Amino acid sequence: MSYPSSYIYETVYILRPGLQDADAQNIHHKIDAVITKFQGTLKHREDAGIKEMAYEIKDERSGRYTTIVYTGKTGVVEEIERHFRISDDVIRFLTVAQTPEYDFAKVKQQIAMAEEEQRKNREFKEQKKRERMQ
Repeated sequence: MSYPSSYIYETVYILRPGLQDADAQNIHHKIDAVITKFQGTLKHREDAGIKEMAYEIKDERSGRYTTIVYTGKTGVVEEIERHFRISDDVIRFLTVAQTPEYDFAKVKQQIAMAEEEQRKNREFKEQKKRERMQ
């Protein structure tokens, strides 16, 4: 069986909400260096900002969410996650291996379309409910 020499990964990590921008950038640069060390490339980084979490993690109710999509040789994920475990500023992380055809921008667009569809359906149901009450 043949394996590709490089894989595509998507990692979401949550930083402490009170972290200074310079400290967050420092963490991003460390991760970039690990990706480069493992002959990978950063395909996409999205900082989703500070969001409320569903439950408390490490005494925090909110966190600064960041998603990165990258390639790299075997071991890149383990090294990135090792850096996350060492840092007290990273409160949670999750990495998923993706197929070679994975396109983050396309997925984001599909999510946005689905959310818009849900919003329209919710508004339609609320309008019908108001009409029945009159």
